[in-house]
Amino acid sequence: MKYFIDTHDRTRNSFPAEEASQEQFLAIYSGMDEALLSEGGFLSGAHVNLAEGKAFCHTAAADEAAVAAAHEKIGLPYDSITQVHRVSGIDLR
Repeated sequence: MKYFIDTHDRTRNSFPAEEASQEQFLAIYSGMDEALLSEGGFLSGAHVNLAEGKAFCHTAAADEAAVAAAHEKIGLPYDSITQVHRVSGIDLR
């Protein structure tokens, strides 16, 4: 399993045009989790600013194509999908 961060930004038309409520965002998030599960992956978290219309979603999947396919399944655009590796303070010591 590999880890990815995908980005969404209202100014780039990859986040709802109108400010989303927390409930609306959670509904989208839930749909994305289901779509990723169907691709063999899962969502592990997101950092979101609803007022600014930005989200940074952390996912796990076999490859970038699985993350992209999950987005397409629910009609959710994205700006980028980047494979990432976790680094913690322990790794720096």
